[in-house]
Amino acid sequence: MSFIRRIFGVDPQTNFEKGKIAFEKNNFKSAFKFFQKSYLRFDTEEMNLLALDNAALSAEKAKLYENAAELYYQQMLRVTAKNKPIKEIFQSIDRVLQMIRLSKKSNIPPNELRYIQFLIYLSEKDFEKLTSIYESNKKSLTDSYGKALATTWTLIQSSDTFVEHESLPTTTIPEEFSNFKLKAEEIMQRCSLCKSELFVGDKSQIIEKGSEFQLSSTLTAHAPISIKSIFLKTGSHGRLISTTTPELPLNLSTGEKYTINYSLIPNLPGKWKIGPLIVTYGIPHEEGEYPSNSNKFLIEAKDAEPALNLNMESETIEEDSEYLVTVIVENIGKISLQNTLIKIDIPEGAKISQGTEEKLISSLAEGETFSFEIEIKFDLEQTHFDGRVIKTQCFIGEQHRLAKSSIKLGGR
Repeated sequence: MSFIRRIFGVDPQTNFEKGKIAFEKNNFKSAFKFFQKSYLRFDTEEMNLLALDNAALSAEKAKLYENAAELYYQQMLRVTAKNKPIKEIFQSIDRVLQMIRLSKKSNIPPNELRYIQFLIYLSEKDFEKLTSIYESNKKSLTDSYGKALATTWTLIQSSDTFVEHESLPTTTIPEEFSNFKLKAEEIMQRCSLCKSELFVGDKSQIIEKGSEFQLSSTLTAHAPISIKSIFLKTGSHGRLISTTTPELPLNLSTGEKYTINYSLIPNLPGKWKIGPLIVTYGIPHEEGEYPSNSNKFLIEAKDAEPALNLNMESETIEEDSEYLVTVIVENIGKISLQNTLIKIDIPEGAKISQGTEEKLISSLAEGETFSFEIEIKFDLEQTHFDGRVIKTQCFIGEQHRLAKSSIKLGGR
């Protein structure tokens, strides 16, 4: 072979040596050309791969990023075909992505590489990295590879659709990665053996801050599984106050369902995203655990309205003309009240002999009760005052009336 090359062209070793000399002199464009000419012209795979590595590096140094991306892409395929460690494969993919970003006009779709990364992480059951790839790229998943990645992500999120279809989205990827795709499909099959769903009674309901509401979840097994953990994400806008979560591990047979009930309270007004319900489970006689993530709910929480109970009780102090009246104020709302004003309205022919017509309560916490007393004295010259009514009203800032009450006093 080398004899034929000497007759019809330059020996690849000669170009390789010229490339080395040019690289040492920082003449990277010339080095790139010489290394590229020697690539695929050697008799050994080892030398061809070395020429490819040097050509790619020279193109990168010469800022010929489009050429570097294509050469690193070829290197990526060769590394994968030789069953190199996963770490080396990812290093090759990262180099291609870096060159694509720098070239800004590469013919290699970056989402193809992201989808390949996604499949490899899936085949390795590295669900944390799967989430990272999707979250960092979800706004740019617009081409066919991106849509395939997004669809695969959706299938992972507690969807039992994969059980029916048993295949990933149809997208062409290099043959070198076919084994990863097959393994990813096996993992997907296992990832969809448990479906978890969240339900609320009224999705459009606006919930008052501090008011309890109910939510339920249903777990459905498509095969015998053992549930290891169950966790509902509630975020910082509210809190979970009770749940009927079962003792774990929970073993379910094929087709069996299990319902869990939750009670929650919103802490802050505004939109509150609840979920997903994150379930991890194992399969009998197999190692490893698999995730199942439910749907999410968006709940609207509003500020709690102030609310009071206002009551009066009375007893006669002296004969039938003087009464001791107790005013009782109870905060039955979900918020603390500040500067609550009580106004007392007495009928004609009566006066307050002890206490005042107004009482300001500086602070009244949720569920707290406040009471005070006044003495009402009627005009003794009136021989009959049966049915006299005393009224009270409760205000915030003398504008917002919260409650009112009245009491009827009898006499002679």
